[in-house]
Amino acid sequence: MNILQQKIKDYEYIKKINLLIIALLPLSLLIGSGVINFLVILFNILFIFEIFKNKQIDFFKDKIFYLLIFIWIYLMINATFGINFENSLDRSIGFIRFIILSYGINYYFNKNNNFFKDVIFKFWCLIFLVVSIDLVFETFMGFNLTGNISPNQGRLSGFLGEELKIGNFYFGFVLITLSYLFYSFKSNIVLFCLAVAFITIALLIGERSNFIKILFIVSLFLFFFQDKNYLKKVIVIFISFLLLSLIIYSNKNYKERFWVMLLEPLIEKSLNPIESLKFSPYGAHYDTAYKIFNNYKLFGVGLKNFRIESGNTEYRNKEFIFTDARQTTHPHQLHFEILSETGLIGYILFSTFFFISIYRYFKSQKKNYNLFKFSSLLFLVATIIPFLPSGSFFTTYSATIFWINYSFLISKD
Repeated sequence: MNILQQKIKDYEYIKKINLLIIALLPLSLLIGSGVINFLVILFNILFIFEIFKNKQIDFFKDKIFYLLIFIWIYLMINATFGINFENSLDRSIGFIRFIILSYGINYYFNKNNNFFKDVIFKFWCLIFLVVSIDLVFETFMGFNLTGNISPNQGRLSGFLGEELKIGNFYFGFVLITLSYLFYSFKSNIVLFCLAVAFITIALLIGERSNFIKILFIVSLFLFFFQDKNYLKKVIVIFISFLLLSLIIYSNKNYKERFWVMLLEPLIEKSLNPIESLKFSPYGAHYDTAYKIFNNYKLFGVGLKNFRIESGNTEYRNKEFIFTDARQTTHPHQLHFEILSETGLIGYILFSTFFFISIYRYFKSQKKNYNLFKFSSLLFLVATIIPFLPSGSFFTTYSATIFWINYSFLISKD
């Protein structure tokens, strides 16, 4: 009996450690990739140990899990067809850690009582709110609460310092925060006010693509989270647009980034969105990625190899004014990244994964749906919007944010 009690006690320690790791994940994103990877790998090891010891392997019945494992195997095989095997192999092998992370988070949220989930969500929301306050502080002071100064005058970096990707963090946790706060306060007024505040802060960050995604998902979230008060929702969304317009027109930096560089070419110069890409650095990346795909149609050049192949002179295109800046770490767009680095086969596999995930949500949709699951769906849809710039889908930072969100989409609740 003592041995059995000790084993139960050991399992409780494992559970508590992994619940603590889940709580710390957003904080790790603000510290660095080394900390993120350490926590994710430790979490995965403990999670695998627990489920096999307890014989709780329900996710082996999930068809999407097998599709993801197949994608992982393909990525490793794909590395052998890429232009630089050594460069691709570590990222291809490492993809499995995010699959396990996603199913692990889902496992612990489903298996544990509401107290643990409440503590985790409280901590996540606290981190998000501190980040929000910090970004407002940086807007007015020119530096954040820890003294970081953004390397770009028109963008905020917050706790990330030299790295201009705090908008991705904001995109990843804004709906999770709104969902939890709504469940906590049960107040539409609180929800609407916070939504306007978060959209405004997203604008202040200065990352155009992430701002568009946040505006898109928060607007849909507000409009569809309950089947009533549509007039109020329209008014709130209208007020948000009005406030955002005033901020853009009253600030030189925001006017330059959001009007002159983004909207003016489409409205006043009558350029279609595709044509306008010729005057953007992203257009040069997309053009290069598409040409790389044409040269390596089936398998692409392999993960992490766009940075190598994109520098070749054959991809120079004078129609794109930033063509000489085409060489970069990744194409800055999900679809072009998958096409150029994993080829047509990889693109079909990932497209199937995205489609089945969305289809399964609507198939299982109930009248009183889970807000966290709905938030995850909106996050996924915004992530796969074509042409909008994005971080690399396969890097530690962006991938961790994606798979944290995806863990709610696979929930059976």
